[in-house]
Amino acid sequence: MFKPLLAPLVLVLLAAGSAAAQAPAAEVQSLTKQLNRLMVDPKPEEPAEVLVSLADCGVRQTVRKYRSGDNPGALNISVSNSKNGSSWAAKSNDKVEFELNLGLEWSEIGAVSYSLVKAEAKDPAHYDLKLLRRPAAKGGSKSGIDSITLPLYTTSETEVAEVVRRLRAVQRQCTGQKG
Repeated sequence: MFKPLLAPLVLVLLAAGSAAAQAPAAEVQSLTKQLNRLMVDPKPEEPAEVLVSLADCGVRQTVRKYRSGDNPGALNISVSNSKNGSSWAAKSNDKVEFELNLGLEWSEIGAVSYSLVKAEAKDPAHYDLKLLRRPAAKGGSKSGIDSITLPLYTTSETEVAEVVRRLRAVQRQCTGQKG
């Protein structure tokens, strides 16, 4: 008697489950796009690319300055470290003058905050979004980076507060998946 109802019910549950699994990826992609838009410095002193990625339940920030035509020299170096939920890397080569990558897993981030940075002659007013690493447990070792700071070039505190709310929601989802 219940067999004819079971197959459609299973299909509905599977479809709902896959829609729910896709929604977070869309939110992560949308939030990443918004953060990268907000991090574009409207008046850069030196042109550099600043990007963020929220993939793989972590936050990765990349700051990159490309070589200009008048600075052709190249020193090929690459140094990196990854330990206890944090990572950093620096490199230079014939195309990139300097690249710095910082990363923290969401499970390592304890606080997300922001503060207004007053305008200076060379720098417009903006907000700094700070992702702070959790303190190490007593007796535990913590190595790597302690925080990631993302400059958000907007003067709208409402927009920044909304970004923080969305980041916390992504964090809860990622740490919920692991725990």
